[in-house]
Amino acid sequence: MCKQIILLYRKCAIAILLLCTTALGSIATADEHDAAQIENVIEKVTRIETNLESWFYGEESLADISKALVDYKTLATDCTASAQASLDKVENEIKRLGEDTDTKEQSGEVAEQLRAQREARDAAKTRLSKCTALGLHVDKVHKALQKEVRRQLETKMLARGTGVRELVAQNLRQPVSWLVQSLQHIRDKSWLHNEANWLHISVLIVVVLLAILAGLFLRRRAQPWAASRPWENSRGGRFACSFLVTSFNQAPQLLGVIAFALAMWVLTRGLDPGDMLAAFAYGLAVVAVTQLFIQIFLNPVAPGQVLVDIEPEYATKLATRLNVMVLLLFFGFILLGTLVGASLPEYVHSLARRVLRFLLAINTIWVLWLFRHLSGLLRQGWFRHSLTLVVVIAAIADLIGYYNLAGWLFRSVFGTLLVFWLISMVAGLSREFFAGLEYAKRPWQQRVRRSLGLPTTDRLAGFFWLRVLVNTVLWILLLWLLVLIWDVSSSALNEFRGFLREGFYIGFLHIVPTRVILALLAIAALIALTSWVKGVMKTRLANSPMERGTREALVTITGYVGVVVAILVALGVAGIEFANIAIVAGALSVGIGFGLQNIVNNFVSGLILLFERPIKTGDWIVVGNTEGYVEKIRIRSTQIRTFDRADVIIPNSELISSQVTNWMLSDSYGRISVPVGVAYGTNTEQVKDILLNIATENTEILNDKRAPKPSVLFLGFGDSSLNFELRCFIKNIDQRFRITSDVNFAIDKAFRDAGIEIPFPQRDVHLYTDKSGGSQDS
Repeated sequence: MCKQIILLYRKCAIAILLLCTTALGSIATADEHDAAQIENVIEKVTRIETNLESWFYGEESLADISKALVDYKTLATDCTASAQASLDKVENEIKRLGEDTDTKEQSGEVAEQLRAQREARDAAKTRLSKCTALGLHVDKVHKALQKEVRRQLETKMLARGTGVRELVAQNLRQPVSWLVQSLQHIRDKSWLHNEANWLHISVLIVVVLLAILAGLFLRRRAQPWAASRPWENSRGGRFACSFLVTSFNQAPQLLGVIAFALAMWVLTRGLDPGDMLAAFAYGLAVVAVTQLFIQIFLNPVAPGQVLVDIEPEYATKLATRLNVMVLLLFFGFILLGTLVGASLPEYVHSLARRVLRFLLAINTIWVLWLFRHLSGLLRQGWFRHSLTLVVVIAAIADLIGYYNLAGWLFRSVFGTLLVFWLISMVAGLSREFFAGLEYAKRPWQQRVRRSLGLPTTDRLAGFFWLRVLVNTVLWILLLWLLVLIWDVSSSALNEFRGFLREGFYIGFLHIVPTRVILALLAIAALIALTSWVKGVMKTRLANSPMERGTREALVTITGYVGVVVAILVALGVAGIEFANIAIVAGALSVGIGFGLQNIVNNFVSGLILLFERPIKTGDWIVVGNTEGYVEKIRIRSTQIRTFDRADVIIPNSELISSQVTNWMLSDSYGRISVPVGVAYGTNTEQVKDILLNIATENTEILNDKRAPKPSVLFLGFGDSSLNFELRCFIKNIDQRFRITSDVNFAIDKAFRDAGIEIPFPQRDVHLYTDKSGGSQDS
């Protein structure tokens, strides 16, 4: 028997050894593949370093190299972590096998496993050293790259051209030749000379006229209809009103320029895309649409309302400045981005560009000055003053000849304003959308809820995390766009991308922004799913035979379980190890035991109430001096609505540790007692019959086998009356006061009809005179 056991043990050991050998072979193959990849990356990084030393790369190549180095850094980091994990695993396996044990005492299989594990350890150490060396090398090359980027950026930005003074002098020496040259160039190259004929021109004119006539018809017929509609008083309703009324008011010119642009697109297809007339038509259409939206938000036609939080006087001024800015950009596009700009001499082209930039600078400073009347970030003084300073620096740099620096600053300022405006608009719309779905005050919001199977009246929880997620994404998108706008060489953009992917350390905690975003997305989605499941459960269980308290306890527990699962999943997605959480929880347990013991007591008591259910929602209970109905059982406290409709919050620990009277625990039946007294000499049997008849005739008093029948007790002889008491059971104990009142009314009426007197307390007073002449009473 022992020999068979030993043989079986050896067979199992050999099988395990074969499996380990196969696994080590696959690991070795993967390690060989990783080693080849690491060697290839090391060779590429070395080549980049050599080329950087010889100033081999240009500006565009530097951006690609920076992106590649970020990827190499991520590869080195992942390789180092993987190699360290493999080394730790092998070290643990070697310790388990007993590396320090005498070789003579070890069996052949164990010795073979130790040999294989030692080889794996050496390979893991070699791989770890290569990965670490690669990471250090990449950091060194990246620093050299940043130095080269700064050098090229300084050379580009500080390159000085001709000043505005010299340009004015050159234009004054040749004031007319450039105009003649430009007109000749336009006449020779434009669509009007090469492709146009009278038929095409006639069709173009007819199309534009028909569009204008259609706009006039819409303005005459549709604008009064839009203005007379009863728009709801919400942001969406105000936007719809302003959009329709203002659009119909500007319909002639808007449809005219759009038709002009579409016609020119059809007539100039296949020609030079720089054709001036086509570019003029496209730019004019963009200007018309842009100015339409400016008027919709800032200066709408009555009865539209200003959609931006600004006083009407300053709204008109801001709309005027923005319209001027759009026109300046349009003229700049026509002069510098079409055939006109291509035909201009360099000194004329440069002077026109600088004049337009100077006018744009003045108008932009004016717009920033008007931003102080807005709300939000655009109103902040540091924001406006910073952009104003940048615009002033850009204008001065452009005048003295630093046109590259000026162009970059102007583009950055305009891009920043556009990005902040777009992000603020999206944030406002998302905030209103989630608030609408949370409270469902509008009909369309109720329809959305109904389509999702959610209740249309109750406030939905879980939207907080959706707001947090959306705001986080918007802030990260804002930072990304700002880096994209202000980064000249794209190196900062690559750094930002690497920061999002690699993260940073706070002590021993590694925080990766992409994982944090995914964690927020996971917790928001799971909590929203939990809220949806709770809403569906409330709807589906409403018609089930299950008790109300059981239904609500089930829904509440489902919500708590969903929140706990969402938190655990989010922590796992964020990369936080549960072992660290256990250590932190163990350290905090002492503080919780001393400082938060009442909260923990109430929390555990709330769980006991939900599972044991000594009280349920809707029960009539008495706790100390508080009496009322249970409105809601939460995880920490219970809400009780008194008969005076006052809400009393009672900690759950009091409901567990103190005496609680529940009138409706097992059923809603209950007994009422109605005392009554009659005068001496009254027929007691008649009183009994009358009281029993009153209890029998009342439909809300039980007279069947579900409860004891009504009874009349002769309690005794009082000072002024014969005392009786009617005792009976009713269906709903929470109606005891109303039913008692009805019974008292019936008793009073029946006694009056029968001539039975209900006496009031009487006392006999005897007066006598003492010998001193005074009087005394007894």
